[in-house]
Parts: sequence; C-alpha cells; structure tokens
Amino acid sequence: MEFTDLICFRLGAITRRISRYYNSRFAELGITLGQSFVLYSLLERDGSSIKDIAIAVQLDSPAVTGLVDRLVKEDLVIRSEDPDDRRSIQVFLTDRGRQVANESLAITREFNQYLYDNHCETSVAEIEHSLLQWEEVLSSQK
Repeated sequence: MEFTDLICFRLGAITRRISRYYNSRFAELGITLGQSFVLYSLLERDGSSIKDIAIAVQLDSPAVTGLVDRLVKEDLVIRSEDPDDRRSIQVFLTDRGRQVANESLAITREFNQYLYDNHCETSVAEIEHSLLQWEEVLSSQK
C-alpha cells in the first residue's frame, strides 16, 4: 500500500485543500478558518469561557487563547471578567464580530451545500456516518 492510499493521508490532504479554500475566502473578512470556528461558537453561546469554546471547537485552551487574542486585536471579540468567577474570562462578539461571523457562516454554508449538491445523498450520509464512527474510535484512543 502506498502512503498516499492511507486514510490519514487522504483525509489530511482533503482537509488542507478545504482550509486553503476557506482561508482564501475569509481573507477578505480578515479571519482564518480556525478563527471562524471560535466566532461560530460565540454565535451559539456568546459570553462563553475559553474552556467552553475549546470544548466546542475541539482545540486545546492555549490554541483557543491564541485565536481569541487575534480576534480581540481585530475588534471582533472582547474579553470580560466573569462576574460569577473572577478567575474565568468570558468572550463576547462585538457588533463587527457578529457581522463577520454571519458573513463567514454564509460562505461556509454555501461551500457545504456545494459539497452536498455534487454528491448523491447516500454517499454524503455514508461519509458522515464513517466520520462519526471514526470520531468515536479515536476518542477512545489515548
């Protein structure tokens, strides 16, 4: 078996292509794909902690802190001390951040629909099912 036939290689290659696509589309908005996931998480739960965002986007807290730092610099989010726990920081979308999040989400939904439209429903369902199974298997690995 060639290394290029390995599932991990093929998934990685596809992931890099998708990342390049999104990063080029999001450049006009001033964000990256990784930053968009933080924004989407905040669209669902504005005022989340770094830890909660990290869980939602499946990254570790230091990585999310870096993404939030860059979003703060771009005036897309603000940090605020949690009134219930002074050791915790809440992250909120700014008006501009909400606008950018919604614009990038439209791009994401458009591309997602493109993928669905260019595959029969059965194959997409099978891919989604396989991904869920692989997530379960990998979550049990240490």
